Amino acid sequence: MAMSSEEYTGISLFVGSQEIGVLIKDIKEILEPVPILPVPVTHPLFAGLISVRGSIIPVLLLNLVFHASENPFSNKDKKYVVCVAGSETAALDIDAVGDTFSFGPGQLTDAKEDATNPDGLITKTVAFQDKEIPLLSIEKLIQFTTVLNAKEREAVGYSAIN
Repeated sequence: MAMSSEEYTGISLFVGSQEIGVLIKDIKEILEPVPILPVPVTHPLFAGLISVRGSIIPVLLLNLVFHASENPFSNKDKKYVVCVAGSETAALDIDAVGDTFSFGPGQLTDAKEDATNPDGLITKTVAFQDKEIPLLSIEKLIQFTTVLNAKEREAVGYSAIN
C-alpha cells in the first residue's frame, strides 16, 4: 500500500518513562553508545562529542531537557539517535527506542508552551485513539543547545568571534 504524500512516519523514543516522537526523516541512524569526549564550558545537557566513522557529532542529554529522573529501562536499551536538521547534526542520548508510527495531518495539533514544554521544543502532538505523542523539533533542540552553550561561555568571559 503506497502512503499518500500527506502521511508521516515517526518513531517513539523514551526519556525515562516519558515517550516522545521524532520524525523518521530527521533520523540518520541509531547507535549503541560510544565513549563521549566532554567539552569544557558547555551547558550540562551538552554531554560532549562522539566520533562516528570520522564525523564529530555532539551528544545531547534528553533526560536533562525533559527532567526525566525515573528510568524503567536497563543500560542495554540505551541508544544514541543521530538526527539531522538542515546542515546540523546531533546525537540524542535516550533510554530506549520504541515503535514506529504513521499519522496524517488530521492527527496533529499544535503543542502548548507550558510547564511540560517550557522551551517550545515540542512543536506538535500526534493524537491516537489511546494516547498522544509529543513531537520533538530537532531544529529547535539544536538551536536551544547552541544558545545555552553560548550563555555558559559568556558567563565565564568567553566571547564569540565573528
